[in-house]
Amino acid sequence: MIKYLFYILILFYSSELISQQNSPFNTMPVKVDSSGNYSFIVSGHFHGSSSNLTGLPSNTILAHLDWINNSDNCMVISLGDLFLDVSNDIPQYEESFFSKLNKPMFNAVGNHDLTGDIYQDNFGKTFFYWQINNDIHVVLDTELDDGSLKDEQKKMLEKIKEITNAGLISNVFIYSHRTIWAKTYPELDLLFQDNTQSILSNNFESDVLPLLKEMKLKANVFWFSGSLGDAPASFFQFKDQNNIQYIATAIRGLPRDAVLIVNVNQNGAVSFETKSFTNQKLLDFEDYNVEFWNKNVGKKPPFNYRLIPLYVKQNLLNPTFWYGFTIMLIISLFFYWRRKKNA
Repeated sequence: MIKYLFYILILFYSSELISQQNSPFNTMPVKVDSSGNYSFIVSGHFHGSSSNLTGLPSNTILAHLDWINNSDNCMVISLGDLFLDVSNDIPQYEESFFSKLNKPMFNAVGNHDLTGDIYQDNFGKTFFYWQINNDIHVVLDTELDDGSLKDEQKKMLEKIKEITNAGLISNVFIYSHRTIWAKTYPELDLLFQDNTQSILSNNFESDVLPLLKEMKLKANVFWFSGSLGDAPASFFQFKDQNNIQYIATAIRGLPRDAVLIVNVNQNGAVSFETKSFTNQKLLDFEDYNVEFWNKNVGKKPPFNYRLIPLYVKQNLLNPTFWYGFTIMLIISLFFYWRRKKNA
């Protein structure tokens, strides 16, 4: 009886748990039926390719909006880089995506989502948690302290650990943009070289992992991240020696684009399905493991010389190319001037 009262008191004083059940993008609430079964969609990088300058989400997302709306999934979890340029893209996203999406969506912000306080002014807090049945869903901001989870975010995880200690939680689902967990495991260290990384290091191993291990004593723990650069697939999964499962998944406006569906049954058991957005044949989710990635990371498709004009055009229209060109021109002129002066 005391354990139940303790659990109720924690819920009562946890404002994040109550206030974040409605999507900040379309105000829709998360609804599940009385069966105890539910499912949801998880993916990252909804803006697609970095060369997508339309101000719209990836074409694969927009092409499957009807599928998302007509599915039985109760919500959509975006794992960051929802926008390419949050300072300019919000109006077009609201018109083409948010207003037409009939599922609640939540986002674990990435570097492209944050410029000043624009995101926060439009969509509220960047870290929070809520409960569905006996599961806790946690959205983190891994941009706030360069990949470390400190202060309020650390306290939030400590609070969730206390809730799980009561023994009434089946699953803890954690969502972040960065794969801040990868550096902790030597076998993963070289798999995510193109991802957003901490400049120095983060506090995952020292401060966060111990909390996850304690949560795992009473509940299953799943950590999803959405920063995938030059990836061989839209999925990666890894379970450590503590049976904490780490998952990376994202689309990029590429033929490999696919999303993950997470199914939770009334007993709290979790299973995964994959959905291709380009009709490609997919492996079983469990096959996108360390072995698969080690075999396929860095492999490029055969070069199509007919695409050379397209690549040239994309580079010439990309502001980054001209920034680099201008900087190199200035440096070259400076050294030319120095040489002429000393001649």
